[in-house]
Amino acid sequence: MKNAGRRRHGFTLIELILVMVVVFTLATVVAPRFSDFFPNLQVRKSMEQLMAWARKARADAALTGARQRLFLDVATRQYWIEYEARPIKEPGKFVKLSGSWTADTLPEAVTFELVEGAETDPANSAHRYIEFRPDGTSTDATVTISNDAGDRQVLRVEPTTSKIFIQPAAVQP
Repeated sequence: MKNAGRRRHGFTLIELILVMVVVFTLATVVAPRFSDFFPNLQVRKSMEQLMAWARKARADAALTGARQRLFLDVATRQYWIEYEARPIKEPGKFVKLSGSWTADTLPEAVTFELVEGAETDPANSAHRYIEFRPDGTSTDATVTISNDAGDRQVLRVEPTTSKIFIQPAAVQP
């Protein structure tokens, strides 16, 4: 009876944990949506996605023994992977990957600023591609993406090792 008239102050551990779960859940849902408001994050995120596509093409070439090409369409800001489906029976005939690796597009504000070293598709001169071969070599290429604010990222592909990395972009005045 002594405790019946006493008022309780503070929160229980369960109440605090529930509040933290709600706050963290909201943060994980809302935080990625804010990246679209920051142009620099759009460029960085786009470059990371492009690098993931290049790494997939390189890995698939090594695993399947078939040449893989990462295509870049500067005009439409799209990129996709094509592979040589039947290198013995139909050499040079490439097929687009399907499923979750169909063509992807850069965000509205992000463009391919410069594509150096990539080969030009004979079927469509607007398409450039970086080829990854089963022996671990590739096309020597540099791809620069940027936005109107001057934010830029540079993807570099080394020809002898197919090493793919993002190099610091030169600061332009």
